[in-house]
Amino acid sequence: MPQHLTGTASRLIIGKLLYDWDHQDYCLIAYTGLDNMGVVGTFPDANGDAPDLWSIAARHESQKADYEDLGRWCLCTGWALSSKPRDTWIEVTNQPWKLEVRNTLKEIKPHQYGNTAYGWKGVHVGVLTVDDPDVIKQAHALLS
Repeated sequence: MPQHLTGTASRLIIGKLLYDWDHQDYCLIAYTGLDNMGVVGTFPDANGDAPDLWSIAARHESQKADYEDLGRWCLCTGWALSSKPRDTWIEVTNQPWKLEVRNTLKEIKPHQYGNTAYGWKGVHVGVLTVDDPDVIKQAHALLS
């Protein structure tokens, strides 16, 4: 049975991601935080489809990538959403959310800059949903 996390994001970013270069397929991903952990998940499209972000990371990383590499790729991808052109993402505040957790990187190994990545001690990765129909509509419009 999957673990679920819930929270209310002071800042939730939802954006589109080109995840399959061969077929030019896009999905939606969402990024926020909970306590000292980053939260990144695919966001279901209008058909309810939400590809597995961890698997997307595995396809984009080298074959030598370990568990932490995949978690950091997911975290970086979520964090970087707001650096993309403004018409590819939305930002909402005070938004309740729910994450069906698929993977968790509990801690970032110490490295030359400390023991965090993008300000987080680790990351929860899965499928993130919200109940607000206006936010869902805005997110789905990103794929149009």
